[in-house]
Amino acid sequence: MDIQEKLNAKYDNIAIYTSGFYADPEDELGTRSKLSETLKSFTMNQHADTPFSLQIMTTNGEINVMPLGLLSLDELKAYETKRREQAGLTTDDDAIPLVVQFAPHTEKGQIQKQIVGTTQNLFDNFNTHFAAIWTVVKADLQANQTLLVGIERDLISDSADIQREYQDNFKLMDAPTRKAKLGFDLKDTDLTHFSTFMADMHEIQAIVLSSAAFVKNELLGDDLFAQVMNDKVSRNTLFWVLDNTFYETLYYFIEKYRDIANGKKLTRHLHHQKKLLIINMRNDAYQRAQAAVEDATTKLDMDKYFSDIFVPIAEQLAREVDQFQN
Repeated sequence: MDIQEKLNAKYDNIAIYTSGFYADPEDELGTRSKLSETLKSFTMNQHADTPFSLQIMTTNGEINVMPLGLLSLDELKAYETKRREQAGLTTDDDAIPLVVQFAPHTEKGQIQKQIVGTTQNLFDNFNTHFAAIWTVVKADLQANQTLLVGIERDLISDSADIQREYQDNFKLMDAPTRKAKLGFDLKDTDLTHFSTFMADMHEIQAIVLSSAAFVKNELLGDDLFAQVMNDKVSRNTLFWVLDNTFYETLYYFIEKYRDIANGKKLTRHLHHQKKLLIINMRNDAYQRAQAAVEDATTKLDMDKYFSDIFVPIAEQLAREVDQFQN
């Protein structure tokens, strides 16, 4: 029986051991520790031939550590064919290759895979093999961070055009018209600052509505919000989306204003503010979710849910930027 037949036999009607966690883009040490603890626990409680998938959710994708062939036995067949071509037909090695896969959640993102030894290597020499796994995972995390920064820079580029549109429109208005539309006096000297703020909020709203659309299309569908919250996978996915939205909002301001005067101090300050902001965001999101669950007959407006949570956060971050600019 070759390796493909063995996996076919093992994966047929057998539960796959799964585990996962979210990778904070600002806590590489924490991610490494979680991955080590998860894999170590696996090796202590399972066998080397146990089918498993350990998932790391990131802001713009996911990383999986798993046996090659778990998702597609055709991959394992191709690997086995190539291995026999190189090593000869008489080779007799039934060790299962271990693969680290990074799947970007972007329109043109390409899945990246790298084989890192075998599952038996992980069981036989955990520390050495974990170091090899972490090297690949760390590179994938950096690739994910590059995606995040790229997305932010696209938004920032768009904000420049939006800012000019706002400023040009405000310039065409006289003072009474501005006050009638805005509800307050807007001086000519404040046009640039206010139109920049409006452009930033426009981009944040794009982030927020994109997240809300994902939840509506991929999680809610025709279901009520209470049904989503009662399903563990859907609930975890919702809070993963919330964390993603938070980081996309935070990094928008970090990337846009890192080069201003005192930009380095501002960046450090925003990183520091993040610790409290994300805790408050999660608490706010959870409380709003619980309130929605209590009314099991009403469909939750996800656009409003996400906007109510993240627009105040964006406004606070904008105030923090103002303090450093002034």
